[in-house]
Amino acid sequence: MIAIAGVAAGVLALLGVIEYALSGNNSAAQPNVTATTTTSNGVETPDGALETTEPSADVKVTTGSFKQQRGMLTVEVNRVEAANNRVKLFVTATNASQARMTLPVVGIAVVDDLNRTYAASSSKWDGLVTQGTTTSGTVVLDEKLGTGVNSLTLTFSSISGQFAPTGAAITIAGIPLPK
Repeated sequence: MIAIAGVAAGVLALLGVIEYALSGNNSAAQPNVTATTTTSNGVETPDGALETTEPSADVKVTTGSFKQQRGMLTVEVNRVEAANNRVKLFVTATNASQARMTLPVVGIAVVDDLNRTYAASSSKWDGLVTQGTTTSGTVVLDEKLGTGVNSLTLTFSSISGQFAPTGAAITIAGIPLPK
């Protein structure tokens, strides 16, 4: 019985260490957010779409404020990560109205500057923005980017809610890709 209690305590301690490491509280796991464009040696993202099979693959990052406001809804991309032609956009949506809005994943469209369209079904995006709040998530492109792409346009169509923008869509154009 004592051996079982010891094993249980060890397992709980190990789970605590794993939870701490995954929570990002250690400073080594935090991305560099002060530079406009950075490159790191290793994939710093938990999303499988940007993980690579190459251990030395570089994740390139661009930060900034690329946003569009329509009515009482503002959508902003503040970080772009790229690794092996895979892209992940960090997005926030702010609802300044007194009613909830929904921005569903199925309504996300991404087009590059060469007019190629990308699906974003594997995104980590909740879609519900309650009244007077901001929600954040990631939009992950399902396909790799083609060659020669310099920027993206992100559109949320199918926005619903009492105070949804006219036309039920919001678009952010000219989102630069990291080099």
